Amino acid sequence: YVACSAWRLVCLPGSVALADACELFINPLTVVAMLLTARAKRATAIIHTGASSALGQMLCKAAPGFGVEVVHVTHRQQHVEMLHRLGATHVLNSSSDSYGAQLDEKIRALRVKLAFDCVAGDSAGALVAKLPPRSTVYAYGRLSCSHLAAASFFFRGAQFLVS
Repeated sequence: YVACSAWRLVCLPGSVALADACELFINPLTVVAMLLTARAKRATAIIHTGASSALGQMLCKAAPGFGVEVVHVTHRQQHVEMLHRLGATHVLNSSSDSYGAQLDEKIRALRVKLAFDCVAGDSAGALVAKLPPRSTVYAYGRLSCSHLAAASFFFRGAQFLVS
């Protein structure tokens, strides 16, 4: 239990699942933190893995208001289509044969040097290998259930931050 002022509480019906209640606060605040980080680093474009998640969909809707373009990375074609319907212009399917070449093109065209990765494992290592030297990758999840391939970060001068 935690003691706090009643003004800091949000009462929800008992029928609201804990995970749904958390999404009312955690995901929106994470999206704002990502976009404020992009602004602080003067990034006009970012890469986000796990783009079809609830957080990814929120990022898709919020980023234009911050003047940030997002390269949304997902792993299913139906997610690509859903993100396009939400208004995303840069959506890549990581399970596509042309994913690597498409990612290279987006990084070059948009001058991406900042990424937010929630997958980890080989995905994070491949992302760092594609980004230009002195880029920053924030790892905030481990959806792949794999450990990070850290060696690739040190040799490219990348800044890798784990939450």
